[in-house]
Amino acid sequence: MVFQRYKALARRQWRLLLVGIASGLVAGIASGFGVPFFVQHVFRRIFEQSEAGYSLLYLFGIASLLPLVFLVRGLASYANQYFLHWTTQNILLDVRKQLFDKLQVLPIAYFERRQSGDLMAKLVGDTLQVQQALQVVARDAFVQPFTFLAGLGYLLYLSVTQQQIGFILLLIALAPLMVWPIRYIGKHLRRRSAELQHTLGELTDIMAENLRGVVEVRSFNLQEREENRFLRKLKAYNRFAMKIAKYYHLTQPFMELLAVTMVSLAFVYSYREGVGFSSFAAMGAALFFTVDAVKRLVKMLNGLQRTSGSFERIETVLTEEETVRDPASGRSLGAARGDLEFRDMEFRYNEDSPEPDLAVDRLTIPHGTTVALVGPSGSGKSTFVKLLPRFYDPQKGGILFDGIDLRELRKADLRRRIAFVPQAPVLFNGTIRDNLLLAHPEAGEEAMRKAADKANAAEFIERLSDGYDTLVGENAIRLSGGQRQRLALARAILKDAPILILDEATSALDAESEARIQDALREIARTRTLLLIAHRFATIRIAERLLLFDNGRIRRDGPFDELLQDDLFRRLHENQVMG
Repeated sequence: MVFQRYKALARRQWRLLLVGIASGLVAGIASGFGVPFFVQHVFRRIFEQSEAGYSLLYLFGIASLLPLVFLVRGLASYANQYFLHWTTQNILLDVRKQLFDKLQVLPIAYFERRQSGDLMAKLVGDTLQVQQALQVVARDAFVQPFTFLAGLGYLLYLSVTQQQIGFILLLIALAPLMVWPIRYIGKHLRRRSAELQHTLGELTDIMAENLRGVVEVRSFNLQEREENRFLRKLKAYNRFAMKIAKYYHLTQPFMELLAVTMVSLAFVYSYREGVGFSSFAAMGAALFFTVDAVKRLVKMLNGLQRTSGSFERIETVLTEEETVRDPASGRSLGAARGDLEFRDMEFRYNEDSPEPDLAVDRLTIPHGTTVALVGPSGSGKSTFVKLLPRFYDPQKGGILFDGIDLRELRKADLRRRIAFVPQAPVLFNGTIRDNLLLAHPEAGEEAMRKAADKANAAEFIERLSDGYDTLVGENAIRLSGGQRQRLALARAILKDAPILILDEATSALDAESEARIQDALREIARTRTLLLIAHRFATIRIAERLLLFDNGRIRRDGPFDELLQDDLFRRLHENQVMG
C-alpha cells in the first residue's frame, strides 16, 4: 500500500506519537463523555433541586466545573495537536530527504525520460500536499476516534440506565448512512486527485521550460503561443480542482444533515418514551460529539483520498528501480592509471530494441593516449563516453578500467577517477572559487589558479569586480557560454583525474582561446587518458588516435591521415573545411 511507508516513518517517532495519542485520548473523553455527563448529572441536580437553596459560593463552585472540563479538553487538544504536528513535520522531513536522495542515485536515463518540471512538482508540490494531508490526520485521527467512542459509550450508558435499548438499535440502523459517503465520495476523489497532480506536473513543466527558453521565446515572438499553452493547461488544472471541490465539500452538509436528523429522532423518541429533559439534553450532547467525530473522520478520509494522487506520485519515484547499482563489495582501484578496454560490449537505451544503440567488439585505450571521437550526430559518441562513469551500464559484455569491470567498482570511487566536461556545463549559484573547488575541495590557491590559467580562464576571472569571489548567479547567467566552458574545463583540470573526457567542451570558444587550450591539453595528455568529442577538426588534430563512429559502431580506428581514406570521414572533413 502507498501509506505503508508513512506508517513505518511514524513508528520511528513513537515517543512524540505516544504523547500525542495520550493527549487525544484525554481530549476525546472530555468531549464525548465529560460534557454529556456534566449536563445530565450536575445541571439536573441544581435545577431539579432548586428548593435546596444552594449558596452563591457553592453555585460558583459547580459552575466552574464546566470551564474546568473545557480547560482539560483544551489543554489536551493543544498537546495532541502540538506533538502530532511535530511528528508529521519529522515524517515530512524524512520523506523529502528520501525523495531528494533517491533522485541523486537514479540513473541518467530516468531523467532523460522525464520532464524536469514534473520532477519539481513532485519534490515541492506533491510533498506540500502530503504535508497538509498528514496535518489533517494529526488533527483528527488521534482525537475523533476517542471522542466518538466516548460519546457512543455515554449513549450506551444512558440506554442501559434509562432502560432504552431501542434507542441504540435505532442508531445501529442509521450507521450505514455514515459509511456511504466515505465510499462514494472517496472513490471519485481518488481518481480526480491523480488527474489533478498529473496536470500540475505538466503545468510546472511548461513554466520551467518557458523560463529556460526566455531568449528563444523573445527571439521568435512566442509570447502569445506560450501564454495560450499555459492558459489551456491552467484551465485544465482548475477544472480538475473544481471536480475535487465538488465531491470534497459534499461531506460536511451531508453529515450535518445526518446529525440534525438523529437529534430530531432522539427528541421524538425521548418524548414518546417519557425520557426526562436532562437525559434528553445529555443524549443530544453525546449525539453531537459522536456524529461530529464521525463527520471529521469522514472529512479526514476524503482529504486523504483527495491527496492520494500526491502520495502515489511520490511513491513512483521512491520505488523506481535503481538500474545502475553499486556492487555489494566493490573492488578498489588503488593508484589508478586510466587504461580502458571494451570487450564485446552492447548497450541499448530500450532493452527490448532488437539492435544495440552502441556496440564495441574489442577496443583498448592505454593510459596516456589522446583519442578523438568523431562521426555524424547520433552515431554513438556521447553514449560511448557516458558509459565510462557508469551513467549507464551495458546489457552485454563489459568495460574495464585498469583491468577491472566497471560494474565491480563503486560508482563514487570510479567517478573520482574521471573528469567529465559536457557541452553545456552547469555552474552552481555561488562564487567562481566555489565552483572550481567542487572538483577538489582540498586544493590550494595556487593549484586553483594554475588550473584556471591552463583553461584560459584566469585572465577574464581577474577582470571581474571580485575576481575568484565573483558570484556567477543562477545558472551562471552573468557569464558567456565560452566563459562557462572555460570554468568547467578548469574545474576538470583541477580534479586531476587519470581520465579526462571533453564532450564538445570547447564548442563555444573563439579560435584564439581554443588554440591556447589545445596547447594546455597537449601538456595534460602526457599524464592521463584524454577522450575528445569535437566537430572542429582543429581540436581533433591534437589526438594521436581517432575513432570514427557510424550508426552505433566504430567504423575506423587510427590516426588522422589514415582516416582520411574513409569516405565518411573525408566527407565530414571536407564539409567543415568548406564551411
